[in-house]
Amino acid sequence: MGERGLLILLLAGFCVPAYNQIRKHVFVNTQKSWSEAQTYCREKHTDLATVHSQEDTQQLLNIAGASLITDSWIGLYRDDTQNWQWSNGYDVIYKSWTEDLFCASINSVGLWEDRVCFETKAFMCYQETSSITERYTLIEELKTWTEAQQYCREHHTDLVSIKNASENEDLVMKAQGKPFWIGLFNEPWKWSHQGDSYTFHYWNTGQPDNVVGKEKCVRMFKSGTWGDKDCSVLYPFFCYDDPTPSDPPSTRLSEGLECNQFSLIESPQLKCD
Repeated sequence: MGERGLLILLLAGFCVPAYNQIRKHVFVNTQKSWSEAQTYCREKHTDLATVHSQEDTQQLLNIAGASLITDSWIGLYRDDTQNWQWSNGYDVIYKSWTEDLFCASINSVGLWEDRVCFETKAFMCYQETSSITERYTLIEELKTWTEAQQYCREHHTDLVSIKNASENEDLVMKAQGKPFWIGLFNEPWKWSHQGDSYTFHYWNTGQPDNVVGKEKCVRMFKSGTWGDKDCSVLYPFFCYDDPTPSDPPSTRLSEGLECNQFSLIESPQLKCD
C-alpha cells in the first residue's frame, strides 16, 4: 500500500480556529521514530501535534479512532537542558503524566507515555492554513464590560470566548502586552456567547477573589492569566466573528439577575422593565 496509502486524514472533527489560522490534525498510521515523525510532519504539514488540555486529548483520540491500537507520537520532547517542550516551540502548560524518558506518545485511552525516541510508532501532525476572515478583533477603545459586550454584538458576533490554551496564547500575542476584557462573567461563570462551555480557564494565582462582591467580569492580564474585575472598569477588549452564528446567539449579562443585584456591577446600560 505504501506510506501514502497509510496516511489517514480525519479532519472534520478537529479544526481549531486561531486568530488568523485554522489548525487541522492528522493521524499518520505509519511507524516512525519521534525524529522521523517530526521531519515528516514538518515536510508534509506544519509540525507534530501539541496538546493543551484534556479536551484536546479527546479530540485527537476521536480523530485516530480504532486505528490507534497502542499509542502514537505527539510533539512533546525533552531537550538538552532536560526541560520538556513542544516541537513547535509552544510553552508546556498542561501535562498528563509523570516523565522519565525523552519523547512523548498518547495511548488509546488518552494518557501520555514517555518513550525512548527511536521507538517506531504512528504519530499525530497538525497543519495550519490561513482562515478566510480574521476570527478575533482587538478593539483598543476603552469600555466597561457591558459596553464592550454591546459593541461586539453590534459590530461582530460577541465578546470572545476562549476554549483552550492555544486560543489563549493567540489572544495574548495579538494583544501585545495590553490587558483586556474577555466574554466570561459570573452568573455563575459563563461565556457571553450562549452555548460556549466553560471548560477551560487560566486563572491567575489567588483569582477569582470577588473583592467586596463586585468583581463579576473577567479580564486577561498581559501574561495571559485571568482575573475577575469590577465590570465598570474601562479596558480594551476582543470581539470575535462566528461565520455560523448560533440561534439564539447570546446570553445577556442581566439574564437571571434582579435589577438591584445587577447594580452591584454598575452597568448604566441595563434597562429594567
